Amino acid sequence: MEQTEFTTVDTHTGGEPTRIVLDGIEADTLAGATVEERRDRFAATSDDIRKLLMQEPRGHADMFGAVPVPTDRADLGVFFMDTDGYLDMCGHGLIGVVTALIEQGELPETPELTVETPAGLVDVTAEITDGVVRRVAFENVDSYVCETVTVEQDGDPVAARIVYSGNYFAVVDADTIGVTLDCEDATQCIGPALELRRAVNDVAPKDPLTGSSVTVSAVELTARDDRSCVVFADGSVDRSPCGTGTCARLTLHHVDGDLATGERVEVTGPVGSTFEGYITDTSVNDGVTVTKPVVSGTAHITGEHTFYRTDDDTLGSFTLT
Repeated sequence: MEQTEFTTVDTHTGGEPTRIVLDGIEADTLAGATVEERRDRFAATSDDIRKLLMQEPRGHADMFGAVPVPTDRADLGVFFMDTDGYLDMCGHGLIGVVTALIEQGELPETPELTVETPAGLVDVTAEITDGVVRRVAFENVDSYVCETVTVEQDGDPVAARIVYSGNYFAVVDADTIGVTLDCEDATQCIGPALELRRAVNDVAPKDPLTGSSVTVSAVELTARDDRSCVVFADGSVDRSPCGTGTCARLTLHHVDGDLATGERVEVTGPVGSTFEGYITDTSVNDGVTVTKPVVSGTAHITGEHTFYRTDDDTLGSFTLT
């Protein structure tokens, strides 16, 4: 019997899991000059590993993962994956990775480091006490509002604000699609959010800086009390307030004149956990306001695992819907 082992350390950031793959992936499947190229090669040659570790029976429908990789451009390289595919950037995942690698001695106990993601370079600050990471803040890649698109849902027009913050978000007031941000029934958000995403992507919104059509990967439902619920992948609900989603929300608030540079906001996710964020700097590019959002949160290691893949286990991986 042939057996392959994968070593991971798992974290949660505000309740949202990150499974960090430390060993078991062959180096040639991660070849590339940039983290984006390494991610793309892994996706093309070893996507079965993503499915094995994210989906059932080793994972679950809302699992999230990260793969640290070598880089010459930063202190750390990492790309992100979930049950359905890959994301260019992930705030909660980045907080989890930095926390776990520092606490396990894989990264030095330095308060400042730079991380290369497929979306670009991200500056990170870690608060460390006696080897324990108390909080992690990251200054995200440039974020900006793309456009507002109006789609029809259940016969009514719904306005969705398209924002880039490392990923493309459709940000919508929850009450406009008939859902409430109630932690006791977060699953009510899934169906309407996926329907909205399909409708938005059918419109093919455009990025104002590149002129290209974009694909929205996540829907962020918001409420006036700074609650948030982000739905992504094939109906996953982010248990945390969502790091890049918080960046999108901060950018919208700033562009709308509701948030000054340096003004701090606390955003609450579906399980009551919070991220703090603010806009540290802004610029204008071709008439588009570009922000530098900073978001901070706390992660905890939940376990260390060795997963096995054997050639006599023919079930593979799956997701029940």
